[in-house]
Amino acid sequence: MSFKPNSFIDISKELESGKTEAHYRSVINRAYYGAFGFIKNRLQIMSTDISVHREVIDTLKHSQDQNYKLAGTKLEGLFKKRKEADYKYNVEIRSTSCQYSIKEAESIIELIKKNP
Repeated sequence: MSFKPNSFIDISKELESGKTEAHYRSVINRAYYGAFGFIKNRLQIMSTDISVHREVIDTLKHSQDQNYKLAGTKLEGLFKKRKEADYKYNVEIRSTSCQYSIKEAESIIELIKKNP
């Protein structure tokens, strides 16, 4: 059985009911990785280096397809939010960031799905 990374978004929705900052940070992380993993698979990028995030974003942003370009810009913004949630413990994460991250991850996937 093959794992579908976008199922991480379902997990982020489950975590969204949590009321702690750890929940909020986890929601943002899972939402990002749901979109990122879906796109990485779709683009058939096999790298596992730390720079794979930049590779996926840059591939989208430098595409001739406008949906891919927009998805790249959105993914880059979500990547920044994910890094903040994962590493900047002095920054308070609010529940509104969770709602934004889930919606953004879903919209990124929809943009990518528009191209076969």
